[in-house]
Amino acid sequence: MTTYSQTTGYAIEALACLARHGPHSMLVREIAGLTEIPLPYLSKIVQRLSEAGVVESKRGYKGGVKLTCPPEKITLLQINAAVESGRTGETSEESPRPDTFWQAFQQSYRDRLAAMTLSDVLDYEMHA
Repeated sequence: MTTYSQTTGYAIEALACLARHGPHSMLVREIAGLTEIPLPYLSKIVQRLSEAGVVESKRGYKGGVKLTCPPEKITLLQINAAVESGRTGETSEESPRPDTFWQAFQQSYRDRLAAMTLSDVLDYEMHA
């Protein structure tokens, strides 16, 4: 089942911070300071995002974290799957034809997350 948890919310917030910063790397502690996400928690989130290929992480001098592609190419479903996989027990593809209300609801939710991008989040923030 696809879920939207505090972890997913924090991941979206951190990635939006990176996107606002531009193509340059940011230190995880900088992101934590700007977003007020606890640093140890954010570090784990960034590690999952890096493993999923959403961000590139580099240690050492001139190190930091940056997006691997433009915000308009990163879907909220990708972000959700990156940080929630293994925690919810199921983020893989579901049956093509839902046969219960909850399966239909989950499919609709997944479709919505797949249609929304990090760029949409940034656009919303600008107009809110």
